[in-house]
Amino acid sequence: MVHASLRRLGPVTGGPEAVLEALLEAIGPQGTLMAYVSWDRSPYEETLDGKQLSPDEKAAWPAFDPKTSAPYPGWGYLNTLICRHPAVRRSGNPDASMAAIGPLAELLMAKHPLSSGYGTGSPLERFIQHRGKVLLLGAPLDALTVLHYSEAIAEIPGKRRVRLEMPLLTPEGEKRWVPLEDWDSNGITDRFAAAMACGGMDAVETIARAYVMLDRHAESRVGMAPSFLFDAKDLAQFGVAYLERHFGGTG
Repeated sequence: MVHASLRRLGPVTGGPEAVLEALLEAIGPQGTLMAYVSWDRSPYEETLDGKQLSPDEKAAWPAFDPKTSAPYPGWGYLNTLICRHPAVRRSGNPDASMAAIGPLAELLMAKHPLSSGYGTGSPLERFIQHRGKVLLLGAPLDALTVLHYSEAIAEIPGKRRVRLEMPLLTPEGEKRWVPLEDWDSNGITDRFAAAMACGGMDAVETIARAYVMLDRHAESRVGMAPSFLFDAKDLAQFGVAYLERHFGGTG
């Protein structure tokens, strides 16, 4: 699973396409490349916790289509290239959408519950079960999406939920707005939500910084970019233990 900042990587002969080709070459024909791509038209903010779009806005809003909908541009241009790859498979949860290329792509992307974007039954869970690795190619520590899985399954009190509506395509090709509820990946507890509102660290970055201190990862420089490689299962297990140790009590 790759999170990349092409800007921090610096000039590359062949451009972004060469970066994707290099990643696919590095993992080989038996390897699978995965990314968190989301959706550029996700109505997350517009429908969050009871917010309503007008009937005209809903009618004009496009339905999510895993085959054609563009990824969220804020996660980097490499994701756009991954979604355009002829062998890509993409999951059907609009805001939490993942994409993959390779032999395990179909298995990883096959089912993505609307009520579990990052937790039980999600592509992230299957990725962890298959002993995936996470590469930060110049991306910051708060980009470790796999730690949203830790947030989702950690047994701590007061975890925040969000309610949304997403426009999906029915099997007949019609648009249908579907309500869903999931864990709040932007602030799993009130403490982290308040910290982020003030420019502080979310749970993902907090856990990632603590994990890096253990030196159980690989770290180097690719081009101009400081880069990290993590064992997804070890990182996710650490994330669960961290949350339960620090936030598992009632105080």
